Amino acid sequence: MDDSLLNEVIACLPRERTQFCYFKDQYAIYLLKQYLYTATKGDIHSIKQSKLKKLLDKPLVKDTLKNSGNGRLELAQLESLWSTQTEHYVLTLGKWGHKKRYSWNQTSRPGANLVLQLNLSNQFDAMFKAVTGSHLNRLTTSAHPKSRKRMATLAWARLDMDFNTDEILIEEIQSDLIRDLEYTYKRALSAGSDNEMHVYWSRTTLDRNKVAAYCENVIAEQKKIWSEAMMAATLWFAQQELGFSKIYYHTFDTGKVMKKINGSAPPRSLYTDLPEKFCFETTKQAPQFIANDAKAKRRLKAANNPEWFLLAS
Repeated sequence: MDDSLLNEVIACLPRERTQFCYFKDQYAIYLLKQYLYTATKGDIHSIKQSKLKKLLDKPLVKDTLKNSGNGRLELAQLESLWSTQTEHYVLTLGKWGHKKRYSWNQTSRPGANLVLQLNLSNQFDAMFKAVTGSHLNRLTTSAHPKSRKRMATLAWARLDMDFNTDEILIEEIQSDLIRDLEYTYKRALSAGSDNEMHVYWSRTTLDRNKVAAYCENVIAEQKKIWSEAMMAATLWFAQQELGFSKIYYHTFDTGKVMKKINGSAPPRSLYTDLPEKFCFETTKQAPQFIANDAKAKRRLKAANNPEWFLLAS
């Protein structure tokens, strides 16, 4: 999108810290609530006939359905659902890309992306600093859009949008941190017979057992949930904060062409399993603001049988 629009969007959004709490399968509750807000029929039978039917099988939802003697799922039932195993994140905003460098920045059209960043709590950074003397963001590359306000960015989503067409495109969802923690964990385990290890991002000698223990703990807590939490935060942000009703997401093959990814491809599951889990549907129709952009249109023509994921409310 245009830089001026991007700056305007950021200026209109809350500047204080935005907390985002998430637990496993919470997205199912959110999507069902969105359905009930607009549905003419809230009976369970109608939900079972919709694209959301698989959400009714999630354990938390399934348990609450046992109390639906009238055959209806009520908002009040969903509002009361919670888990004791809840992760506490902080959302921040950033910018990515430039009109003149859009091929390198992997944006589908010239311009910039709004970045929604999912950050771990300060506790994770404090523990990492106690072990390594560095902030957690020091572990990951500065060439990617991690937060400048928080020190422990878990993941991010890059977004392009057009308020005139009521469309927002999720360009990518990514985490450098999990990958780099796994690499550091393997290095710590193979650092040799003594208890010391050296890494380029720290000027001090590190205790490899403490490094390995930290990495193992964060990986165990976050690896299985980060992409789910990031997508859930993105949908909430796009719908509740920005007001979009049509949310697009790249398919794996079309996304590689549109973003001109010629090297290492992203994990396929992020562009197959993840959107399917969130009840996106495939469509041949590209976002209008992409189809109407001259340079994006050329890339679109180069794609073989282009498809997109779409979640419309």
